[in-house]
Amino acid sequence: MSRDETLLQVKRAEEEAEQIIKEGQESQRAVVVAARRQALKASQEADEKLRAEFDSAVSKERSKVASQREAILVRGRDEALRMSAQAKDRTNRAKDHLKNRFARTLDATSRTDG
Repeated sequence: MSRDETLLQVKRAEEEAEQIIKEGQESQRAVVVAARRQALKASQEADEKLRAEFDSAVSKERSKVASQREAILVRGRDEALRMSAQAKDRTNRAKDHLKNRFARTLDATSRTDG
């Protein structure tokens, strides 16, 4: 093999090595880009899942609070009705008591006047 042929083979080997390196770098970039896309996709999916879980938890708690609120309102209405009935009963008893006292006073007055 002559010197020119050897230099030509070395040149070809260098070109092949450069091409291999270039292809390797492009492959590495493609892998990095794909990994970034996959990481972004996984992050977005995790965010969506977390958001859905959060929304579900908030919805459950709102439902629970609404149920508790309604139960409290029902108890409040029942208590208000009970208190109103008691007040009406006491008012009627007070009226009867005042009428009886007034009638007794009138009776006592009419006995002493007569």
